[in-house]
Amino acid sequence: MSASLNPRSLVNRARLLTGLIALGAAGYLGLRFDFVTLPPDGCSPVSRYSPGSRLLVDRWADGFREGDCVFVTEASGVVHLATLEAAGAPGSWSVQGDSADCPGLFPAAENPVTEGSVLGRVVLSFGR
Repeated sequence: MSASLNPRSLVNRARLLTGLIALGAAGYLGLRFDFVTLPPDGCSPVSRYSPGSRLLVDRWADGFREGDCVFVTEASGVVHLATLEAAGAPGSWSVQGDSADCPGLFPAAENPVTEGSVLGRVVLSFGR
């Protein structure tokens, strides 16, 4: 039997390949997704998430739609959790919260945010 058809050699190569694929997949997931925990004290500007909730955020999201819950940043560097609403011009959005108990400070409606200001879309919530 030749060395390339040795069953032990094939198993070792399969293990190495499986390990490399798993390492690549873990790296991809680690770069693309992030966990964010909302502060447990205070309030949440988006009513579907309670204070202290842990959110899974897709940092490479694109193709946003009205109603998506996202993290956006202002020019000053302040980050907001908000819901997207159409702002008229393609690729620009107005953002706002929907919780009456937690009035957020959001960029003014006359100054919509662009997709470049969106840091990530919330894809999953682990409630408190």
